[in-house]
Amino acid sequence: MTGIDILLVRISVNNKVGTNSQTSFYHDEPFFGLDIGHSSMKVMQLDKNHGHSPRVLGYGVSNYYHNEAINNGVIVDFAALGKAMRELFKERLVGTINTRRVACTIPTAHTFSRPMILPPMDKKKIQEAVKLEAEQYIPVPIDNLYLDYDISRQDKDGIDLLMVATPKNVVDSCVNFLESVGLEPVTMEPTMNASARLFSIADVRREEASILIDFGSVAIDVAIFDQAMFVNSTIQGGSDTLTNMIAQQLGISPAEAYVLKSQHGIAADSSMPSVGLAARPILESLLKELHRIIRYYDERSATRHRKISQIITTGGGATTHGLDKYLTAELKLPTRRLDPWRHINFGDLQPPSDLARSMYITVAGVAILRPEEIF
Repeated sequence: MTGIDILLVRISVNNKVGTNSQTSFYHDEPFFGLDIGHSSMKVMQLDKNHGHSPRVLGYGVSNYYHNEAINNGVIVDFAALGKAMRELFKERLVGTINTRRVACTIPTAHTFSRPMILPPMDKKKIQEAVKLEAEQYIPVPIDNLYLDYDISRQDKDGIDLLMVATPKNVVDSCVNFLESVGLEPVTMEPTMNASARLFSIADVRREEASILIDFGSVAIDVAIFDQAMFVNSTIQGGSDTLTNMIAQQLGISPAEAYVLKSQHGIAADSSMPSVGLAARPILESLLKELHRIIRYYDERSATRHRKISQIITTGGGATTHGLDKYLTAELKLPTRRLDPWRHINFGDLQPPSDLARSMYITVAGVAILRPEEIF
């Protein structure tokens, strides 16, 4: 795994604890983005030197693979994922991918993060403090983690940073899989970081303190972004979970439940309120977590007089009818889907449908990385 950066915000696999350091040179070579999800993977390559708007060279989504192919973030069935990847490149790719170098995501659900406030200190002492914090609060032995931190403020009064860690077996399984199919992994980062990058680059209201919600198939990642990632967390249950709960509640098949969810939405005042009733446990868990991180942010940003002003949703589940309306009503904050596509040029390629675009947010976020951010 020599030479791979683990962008937990910035970790070299060669270092047991991230140094948060930048080198003075980088390799300006192309790479494509890869988002390996619970049951499918997405790819995208961008030409980032194409004027003001990056141009999509190629993109696609794989067929589904079985849910047991990835266990707790660890890739265990290389054959299933390899088959899905080969079929993607052979049959499902729009445009072209012209490199074997890949920037890959890892699930935020399988990372640990913790904000820290430190007094003024030098870099070596910051690293020591981060390591001690990880040993105290992360329920995984430190030797089994890749660990790093991201500084959002450093002045005469102190330091604000976000400590991030991920189990080595999660990262190593992904690296080993990619190398087994002939790819050269150069970078990895959590899915929420990729989505946040796209928000910070492409959203018209990116300067405002915002809640980001990535509504995945089996988990929902939430974060507060205020010029940098402030705090993030994950709750179990996503769009597939929601579909299965509706199916169980109404005694119908998951396929029928998906149709009902798409047609009627999850709002209590929809034309079929029983669908919204079945979705309530997941929505209530989401609200509870959102209230928790909002309180945390408010306590730590009071002196800066900053308030959260909006909610931004991403991921395949973000298209669920009634979700934005529900969040706006419950949290009294305007809610909308992240729409970065006016800043990304598909050129002559057929772009994905409006409904499908949300699933490409994360892979676009990692594909838009610039080489100097990695090396």
